[in-house]
Amino acid sequence: FGTMQRFNRYLIFFVIMGIGLTIAWTQVGRRVQLAPNTGLRLMSVDEHCRPQLSPCAAYAEHFALILGPGGAGGGLLLKGEKLPDDASLDAAQLDVHSLELPVPSLRALSGGGWRVGPAERPGRLRIRLHSGGQLWVAEFPLG
Repeated sequence: FGTMQRFNRYLIFFVIMGIGLTIAWTQVGRRVQLAPNTGLRLMSVDEHCRPQLSPCAAYAEHFALILGPGGAGGGLLLKGEKLPDDASLDAAQLDVHSLELPVPSLRALSGGGWRVGPAERPGRLRIRLHSGGQLWVAEFPLG
């Protein structure tokens, strides 16, 4: 009799867990269907990125943005096998509390690439690359 009671407890536990998981995944599925496809793609930044010391990259599928040395105040290059034809960049600097600081200058260089204005304070440098209705975003740590 004790074994049957234990089995029933386990059965009830797994039935409740199954129902809970079903409801949770149904809610996730509905939210995914409602989310618009904005064309935003986040770029993967090097794990130990320190652009003040050495160049580091943020990767998309077919290209990368490379920042450094000198952090925000250094050079920014776009390299890869399939570069966006009509790429335009803009930059934003965030402090350690994710508050926006004055926009750093972003100046095109004659040999290709861009020069990013000096960082005002430690935080992050957010680079947005626009091309063909798509938007790629990379955030580099600064300090």
